[in-house]
Parts: sequence; C-alpha cells; structure tokens
Amino acid sequence: MKYYDYSRGLKAPYQIQVIRSPKGKLLWAFSQPMGLAYFIVYLVFFILFLLMGQVFMFPVIFEFNVNLIILFFVPHKLARWYTETEIDGKKGLVYVMDVCSYIKEFAIDNRSIYRFERVKEIKEFSFKR
Repeated sequence: MKYYDYSRGLKAPYQIQVIRSPKGKLLWAFSQPMGLAYFIVYLVFFILFLLMGQVFMFPVIFEFNVNLIILFFVPHKLARWYTETEIDGKKGLVYVMDVCSYIKEFAIDNRSIYRFERVKEIKEFSFKR
C-alpha cells in the first residue's frame, strides 16, 4: 500500500481506552474501550446530580456519605446503560430522537392521515331516506 487510507478511521466507532495528559503521562486506562457517548452522558448526569445534590441533601449514614454514591455511581450506571443497551436495535440517541418524533407526529398532531397527508376533519353528513 503506497498511501495510507484515512477513511478507515472515519468508518470505525470513536472509542477511548487511554486518557493521557498533554505531556504524554498516562492519567487513566479503561479495561475496555469506552465510547464518546459514555463521557457525554456521564458528564450531563454528573452535573445534574451535582446541582440536585445542593438542593436535596441526604444524611450521612454510618459515616458514609450517600451524596457521593449518588454523585459518582448513579451517573456511571446510567451512562453505561445508555451506551450498552440497544432498544429496538437502535442506539440510545437514535431511540430518543425516534420517540420525540413519534410524540410530535402522532401524539401532539392528532389530525387524520389521508393518502399520506395530514387533513383536517370535515364535518360528515349523511343522507337518510
């Protein structure tokens, strides 16, 4: 092969296994590669629980802070579930977008579908003999 095929990297899913500092020092290594969606979902839920933890404070039980469990463990489990579970054979974001599309198209817009188009219902009348 004379030239490197750069399209190979674009076809592969983006996975992170090692996090290094700008100087090249190893900061964290995962036993299995993690997708970028994991980090995004983890960060969203981490910030959500961080803000929620300031509003709702849980007590310290046996000198063990329940807020730390909620702050680190719950976002990790939610992010792992989001990235590893395929609902109806779709990734998490695709499934959420499909559900939003379904709600918008069929639950909110309740006009009738006639010949693949939305139509307003016309008052029906019938002739009786």
